[in-house]
Amino acid sequence: MTQNKENNKSHESNAEYTKEQQVLVDRTLAYPECMYYDILEVPRLSPIEVISKSYRRLSLQLHPDKNKAPRSEEACKVINNAYDKLSDSASKHLYDTVELPNIEERFRQRNRTHSYPAEAEQHSQNQTYCDHQQTFSRRRTIFERMDEDFVKLVLMLGVPILILLLYPVISSLFSSNEIFMLRRSGVYTEQRFTSVRRIPYYVKKGYQPSNLQAYHDLEKNVELKYYRIKNSYS
Repeated sequence: MTQNKENNKSHESNAEYTKEQQVLVDRTLAYPECMYYDILEVPRLSPIEVISKSYRRLSLQLHPDKNKAPRSEEACKVINNAYDKLSDSASKHLYDTVELPNIEERFRQRNRTHSYPAEAEQHSQNQTYCDHQQTFSRRRTIFERMDEDFVKLVLMLGVPILILLLYPVISSLFSSNEIFMLRRSGVYTEQRFTSVRRIPYYVKKGYQPSNLQAYHDLEKNVELKYYRIKNSYS
């Protein structure tokens, strides 16, 4: 009686999943983890829409709640990882243009120079290369971020310094139409003083007012500007 119960339990356990479910799990896990298109059962360089459709189908078929075959949870994680890589446009572009060509070329070179290994050995070799390729990609990403950070740092430090260096030139360009300046700057090199309050100011070398009224207007404007600036700091 006890043995019959155990046999029944064993039969029930085996009946929890189908042969097709086990084949799907084994096929998913047979691919090297970096062969994302193969894992998701779509052609190389497929658009994200096609990838998403296939992922939804596989995720339902491999979900441990629906697929009780051994290692179904592991297979589900593998397709999730592949989808994460290919569903992001930037990550997919890097994989399509850099990682995948390198992976395929490496596999071709190995197959040309070595006899075809046993399936388990081949999977191990493929996975080892995937690990190396993923490490390279992570390092590449880190260095790209370091380059971006360096550029940002240079801009943060360099732009203010550049502005300080160019300020006198820029200031003189924008103020070249002014008659006077309260401080020596650019072409305003000749120092003069107002006749009453002796306020210093600078004009272009050799400048002379066209008439007496222009002279009085100049001194008036010098004093107005001088006291306006002075009052703003008081």
